[in-house]
Parts: sequence; C-alpha cells; structure tokens
Amino acid sequence: MNPVLLVVDLQRYYLDPEANFRRYPESRNPAAFEYIEARCRDVVIPNATALVEHFRNQEWPVVFLRLCGQNPDRSDLHQCFFESNEIAADAGYPGLYPLADEPLAAVVPEITPEPRERVLDKVTFSGFTSTDLEDILVELDAGELVFCGLATSQCVDTTARDAADRGYPVIHVEDAQADYSEMMHQAALYASQGVCGGHVYSTEEVLNTDRPGDLIPKVL
Repeated sequence: MNPVLLVVDLQRYYLDPEANFRRYPESRNPAAFEYIEARCRDVVIPNATALVEHFRNQEWPVVFLRLCGQNPDRSDLHQCFFESNEIAADAGYPGLYPLADEPLAAVVPEITPEPRERVLDKVTFSGFTSTDLEDILVELDAGELVFCGLATSQCVDTTARDAADRGYPVIHVEDAQADYSEMMHQAALYASQGVCGGHVYSTEEVLNTDRPGDLIPKVL
C-alpha cells in the first residue's frame, strides 16, 4: 500500500492580496490575514514543497484538493461558503470563492501539480463529500494519508476525520498546515489526536523516515 500526500486547499486566493477572499475580511479588520499569510509564506509553503518533492521522488501519490465553485452564482457551494459569498458580494466584494476555471483557484505555484497528479475540486469542507476521493484512494492502493494545507480546523480537519472513519491512518504535518490563528491551529491538531486518531508530526520527521506510517505507534 502507498502513503498518499493530501494537499488541501493550498490555493492562490488565500494569499493573493487582490483576491476578494482577502480584501473583504481585511476591509473589516486590516490584520485579518496577517497571521495566516506570514505562516504560509515562511513555514507552510516551504514545508509543503519539501513534502511534495519527497513524495514525487519516492514515487508515492500526491493528491490536491481545491475549494472552488462550478456554478457562476456559487450555488453549488456548501451553505456556509455560499452564504459568505453572498454577504461579501452585497458588501461590494463579489466572487469571494473563485470558480474552478479562474486563476485564483489554482494551487500555489510553488507546488503546481504535475500532469499525472490528481486535482479534485470540492464544494464542501471534506474532500470525501463532493469528490470521488474515496474511489481514487482505492485506485492508488492508499495506506496512511499525510495531510498538509489549509485551514487546519476546517477543510483539513474535516477531511481527516472522514478519512479516519474510512479506516485510513491519519498523519498531520504540523508545520505544513495553517489556520487563521495559532490557537485555532493547535486546538484542531489536539482534537484530532483524541477524536479521529490523528498523529501529529513535523515535516522533518516525515522526511527522515523510510515511510510515514513507520512513525505511527503500533498497537500491541
């Protein structure tokens, strides 16, 4: 079985200062993205890049998830995302969430997917709910799932919990994920360990083991 790296929602619209996903919250609180932007730039993207390169070198699968709409009015998005999109549009910031074919929906350029790699567009928090992720993992003969991306307490956590319910060992790479505050990030990781059996490791630990699953304590 293969370890699979899941890169969750590490997309341009989180970081582009011209994206309405950023401009609308910053119009209400100029520091709204200060923490997550700095962490992504200085920690998450460099570590996610290292993980992607490592998995490619080992010929292990990398799967990318993207949160974006298909319908022009974003009516296909989860109710939470759709309502946020409508509120932002009413305030003069349309297209809070990009459509799948828009440049801002793209994965950040540092880890652009290769042609052979799967890129799954979702409209829900969990990648299992609105894509064929489950079928793809079976096709890839997936073993442990290694998670990086955004945001720790939202789409990363929800997808990881669904993965655990399906019997997949879950590994969170702590320094390759980010949330909107350090407290939210750490709280989500702590909760994952207690509820869905998630195991939390650093990028260095994952890179320095023969296989990520070797880090998971064996049940006697």
